[in-house]
Amino acid sequence: MLSEYGRSGVTRVAHPFATLLVRAGVTANGITLTGLVLTSAAAVALFGNGLLVAGAIVIALCTLLDLVDGAVARAGGGGSPYGALVDAVSDRVADGVILSSLLWWLVYAEPDNRYALVMLLACLVLSQVVSYSKARADAGGLRTPGGLMERADRLVLILLGAGLEGLGVPWALEVGLTAVAAGSLVTVVQRVWGGRTDYFRRVAREDVATAPTTRPGDR
Repeated sequence: MLSEYGRSGVTRVAHPFATLLVRAGVTANGITLTGLVLTSAAAVALFGNGLLVAGAIVIALCTLLDLVDGAVARAGGGGSPYGALVDAVSDRVADGVILSSLLWWLVYAEPDNRYALVMLLACLVLSQVVSYSKARADAGGLRTPGGLMERADRLVLILLGAGLEGLGVPWALEVGLTAVAAGSLVTVVQRVWGGRTDYFRRVAREDVATAPTTRPGDR
């Protein structure tokens, strides 16, 4: 949802800066990979060691590069399929590292908190399925909705929950993880159902287009 409604505003703000980066020879892929390295390092070093507030802040700043790389790609000529592949793979790796680092910390800090552990595992699995469902539908030429919870929404809730947990707010992490897991599950269903609807709509149109016409003299 945040990606759908906030993309145009971010593009307007980032475009002048992106133009300067293109002139300086900075590439979108370079920004993407830099963001991946910084985000992964922050997640492992901070979340993995229980520094939840610092981790949430630093990772939030690192993920801003994910907004800049798209603007640089557009300013540099619109991007490429290879750039889109690098961006998609980097996002999946970063998401996995963030959630795995939280899981690593939780196993040692609160091993009896089974609910949070289950929700973390659910988020880890479902966040990947959300992205894969869209990619697979696109590869098959099916149109699907963005859905209730895309990557930006998941990151906001996870980082907010982790940061508040680090500040001592009870159940903040559990609430954030539950929202992400439930929202991701709804999004998967929305995308699969949207792909199904689009597929059968196309089949119906093809059947109408290929149906033989009956002329009065043929009766």
